[in-house]
Amino acid sequence: MRLYLVPNDPERTTLVSANGVAHYQVSTAKAHRLSAPVLSIRRPAESEGDSLVAEVEWRRFRAHPVVRSNVFDGNMQEIEVRDFLYKLGHHFTPTRYFLGDDGQEYRWKPFKDIGHVLTHLDTGAEVARFTQELVTEGFFRGERKWCLQVQPTTLDIDMIVLTFIIMEKRRRDRVAGEAMKVRPCDEDLPEGGGCEAGAGMG
Repeated sequence: MRLYLVPNDPERTTLVSANGVAHYQVSTAKAHRLSAPVLSIRRPAESEGDSLVAEVEWRRFRAHPVVRSNVFDGNMQEIEVRDFLYKLGHHFTPTRYFLGDDGQEYRWKPFKDIGHVLTHLDTGAEVARFTQELVTEGFFRGERKWCLQVQPTTLDIDMIVLTFIIMEKRRRDRVAGEAMKVRPCDEDLPEGGGCEAGAGMG
């Protein structure tokens, strides 16, 4: 299965299949100006309550973000993102692990020039990857699109989408932060330069 991000923004996007059907919608909003942004992932359903896959609250003031969802065991739970998507060892790494709803352990790992790849930890089998491709058929034929490619798996696709959105949002935050460090603001820079010219996947 291929889900294309339209637009390519993990905080505000629609995940659309090759035939043009919207499978997930991601939005980010604040209750008021000073509140923490909350990312919501929804899928088509008969009621708004049934449509909610998860909410991620990006808490402020160094508080750890939390995810609220029923993808863990069918009941709505709130868990810190660092406990849901955890790292092994104490060294710095963007690689994260999680326990799937099928009781198996999985790993999201970024690869240069490819994107994030999700694998089954024990077997090493690829479950999903986020990468850019030239679409050869369907609704987006002839366009270059960023795509979440999902292989047949026992892992719930809701959990794949939720973990991917968190991983990709955090990756872009790191890219933006690094760009700000190496390219400080300078009022004398020519047009098109400056802090807002940070790199990212377009």
